[in-house]
Amino acid sequence: MLRDSSEKQFIGRYSTFASVEKSLQDVIGVLMKNERLKRLLYYTDPKALALPKLTQQQAYGLLNHQILMVPRLNVEPDAKPYVVISLDNFIPQDGQTTFRSVQLSFDIVCNFEHWPLEDFQLRPYSIAGEIDAMVNRSHFFTGIANFIGAKQLILNDYIGGITLYYQIEAFGDDKKLHEDNN
Repeated sequence: MLRDSSEKQFIGRYSTFASVEKSLQDVIGVLMKNERLKRLLYYTDPKALALPKLTQQQAYGLLNHQILMVPRLNVEPDAKPYVVISLDNFIPQDGQTTFRSVQLSFDIVCNFEHWPLEDFQLRPYSIAGEIDAMVNRSHFFTGIANFIGAKQLILNDYIGGITLYYQIEAFGDDKKLHEDNN
């Protein structure tokens, strides 16, 4: 039977990267629900957590400025604190076609002048604590995010922070929609 060349079907192929956009959207959705995190990113004052909740406009202003999906770091001395979300180290599981491992990381970066908060708290570690409380042992990408480590991140004389790493064992990559040209 001949098929119309415009007919599309699933042909059983899987793609490890087909769900990246949705996965990043899910992570950002989780981060945007945390009022403490938003204040830590928006306000540079040491009393950031005591300052008012952000308006909806201020919160949306964090996207692509303080909460980033594109791994481009702003290393200018006067930059506000920010978080870069990355998916990396996609590894297929031996003998499997639908299981994979992926690493989710968060680069938390801010000016050293903005590190101190009240009561001997440090902003990057407070941000890390908020993110870890939301992400560790939570479901993402049809798997559970498990904290696997963190390391300090020093970019220059003005800016540094911490990177958090989570391993996610995911089951079932997204089926890709393909055109059947046969």
